[in-house]
Amino acid sequence: MRFSSRFFKMALVASVVALVAGCQKKVEKPIDYSSIQYKYLRPASFNADSSKNAEIPSLERRYDYRYAIMLGDTLSVTVLEFESDVYALDYYMNSGHFQGSIPILRGNFLEQSFRADKRIFIFRHDSYRRYERADLENYVRKFPGYHGGFPQAFLSLPFEHREQGRSSIQTKFFLGVKSTFPVLVQSYRDGNLRWNVARSWDQVESEAYEKWASSLKQVTPNEIVTANDCVYFEAGEGSYGIASRLSGGRVAVVWGYMSWPDLERTFFTASDRIFEARF
Repeated sequence: MRFSSRFFKMALVASVVALVAGCQKKVEKPIDYSSIQYKYLRPASFNADSSKNAEIPSLERRYDYRYAIMLGDTLSVTVLEFESDVYALDYYMNSGHFQGSIPILRGNFLEQSFRADKRIFIFRHDSYRRYERADLENYVRKFPGYHGGFPQAFLSLPFEHREQGRSSIQTKFFLGVKSTFPVLVQSYRDGNLRWNVARSWDQVESEAYEKWASSLKQVTPNEIVTANDCVYFEAGEGSYGIASRLSGGRVAVVWGYMSWPDLERTFFTASDRIFEARF
């Protein structure tokens, strides 16, 4: 009987230890950036730089790799790592340095670029040799947290009547006013009717929103009853807009060449979508 009791206690203790261990989060092994391979080749040289760059705001780190592919053929890779994917996408879209999947001839080198999450990858190689894009994509996937395409936050903007190629990110100024919070902007068109919907990338402190909104050219709309938590403004050239900081902290803005009733309906449709978004 004593043996059975002792065995039962030991089994109970082992079960508790196993349960606690199972509940603990698995600790991910930190990645060794200096050993990332291109195909099966380790880098011939590697350099990491975390110093701030005044010309590239929000850049956190830069990695430089060189891979000796074959005699007379060296692949150079520069990886720019930003605070978050919104800043990487802003620099990729607005800096004028990148052409997406289109290779660019720069001197004696051919340059191709990718953006994935918070990183921009710049590949430079001999102009007479063109690398398979699939090989470059496989290299990009070796970095942690890979997700392709636009940030998920864009999906919270209404889909109907989107204008292709008219998505943008603003991180310094928004509607001509200095802003301290980044916003995503999507343009829409239905026949001759044009409008824009914007949302803040993340939650925005009320002070930051109020400072931005106070600089807008505010107006008193007609044909609708104004709401205390909305700002009504002139967006320029005969267009008007509505902005609000939603409960939870996200900012929603709609502006365009629409009547106030149509603008109001569009704004409340967009703000509901933005409020309910997961991202």
